[in-house]
Amino acid sequence: MLRLVRRPLFNTREGYGSTVVPAVAVLIIQQTLLMGIGLLIGTIQARSGRLTLQTTRLLGVSLAFGMLGTLNLLYFAGFVFWFQDYPRAGDLTGLGVTTVLFVGAVVSMGLVAASFFQTRERAFQLFALLSLPMFFLAGVSWPVSAFPTPLVWLARLLPSTAGITAMIKFNQMGARVDEAAGELWNLTLLVVLYGGLAMWRYRPTSPETRPNIKV
Repeated sequence: MLRLVRRPLFNTREGYGSTVVPAVAVLIIQQTLLMGIGLLIGTIQARSGRLTLQTTRLLGVSLAFGMLGTLNLLYFAGFVFWFQDYPRAGDLTGLGVTTVLFVGAVVSMGLVAASFFQTRERAFQLFALLSLPMFFLAGVSWPVSAFPTPLVWLARLLPSTAGITAMIKFNQMGARVDEAAGELWNLTLLVVLYGGLAMWRYRPTSPETRPNIKV
């Protein structure tokens, strides 16, 4: 007589927290970075007008925020999940690549968004409001296959969508790099897209050619 033994493959505790927290942690890091960048740039522009940065200085600002985001992400993935005993089967190579690309995409997106802020409060108002929609668009609580096509494309423009999926694949499911290639390419394209837009937004220009868009 055969005895059936059921064992969960990834969510070994079969708990709500071990399902949601690894995804929410990535979103928290993204929103914290976006708010921090928006707060800094918004404060500067409220006092001195439109901020312009040479490419080297823009890169320096990006690296500074990138270090903060990387340390936060490594803290969650390397300590919190272990300390709280969440499911983990981390592929270190995949985690490293995802961390660099995800943080780069978030910082680039934050710089682009912050370039439109003329008051520091706008960052809190905007990104706090968008946190829940971003979580739903990540496909954690609702399958992406059930999304309307426009929402699928909108989700791909957010670093949290590919970042959450890739981090869960590597940290909780032990996936190889090639098994998350789609998410990694998505993050790479976002780095290029938002990085290029950030360079354009912060380029030094004459007063006559400066855009008048303000938030």
